[in-house]
Amino acid sequence: MVEIKVRIQIGAPPEKVYDVVSKVDDDPKFWNLTKKIRNISKKENEIVREVVIGKVDRCLQKITLVPKGELHILWTKGVITGTKDFLLSALGNATLLEISMNYKISGPAGLFSRRIEEELQIEAEMAADLIKEKAEGRPHDVPMEERKSWADLIRG
Repeated sequence: MVEIKVRIQIGAPPEKVYDVVSKVDDDPKFWNLTKKIRNISKKENEIVREVVIGKVDRCLQKITLVPKGELHILWTKGVITGTKDFLLSALGNATLLEISMNYKISGPAGLFSRRIEEELQIEAEMAADLIKEKAEGRPHDVPMEERKSWADLIRG
C-alpha cells in the first residue's frame, strides 16, 4: 500500500481553491502522470471516468464532489486502486488544502512500489504547488519535467 499525504496553506478562500480542484477535467494540468481523461458518466456530484496514466495504463475512477469542502476520488480498476481525497479547511482568509492518497499498485509497477511511492509524493507536492498558484492567481513559475510512464519509473 502506498500512502501519500500533502498539506499546503493557500492564500485564497476555500471557495476559490475548491473552484480549482473541482474542475477535474483539468487534472492533467496539475498531475504529471495523468495523460488523458475520458468521462463516462456525470450525474449531480458524481463523475465516472477513464484516466490514462503514463503511456498506456488505463484506470477507472469514481469522483464525488462535496461542494465547497471535499473531493473524493475512488480508483476502482487498473494499475492503481484506492483513494485520493482533497479536504479544504478555512484559515481566516486562507485555506489549508490536504491531499491524502492511499493506493495499491498492481502489475509490474507493483514490484517497484517504493520507487513509485517517492515519485507519487513528488507529483503530489508539485500538484499542490500548482493548485496554490492557480488559486492565488499567480503565473506558473515551476519548471515542468517531462512526463514519465510507469516503465520509466521502473528503469530509473
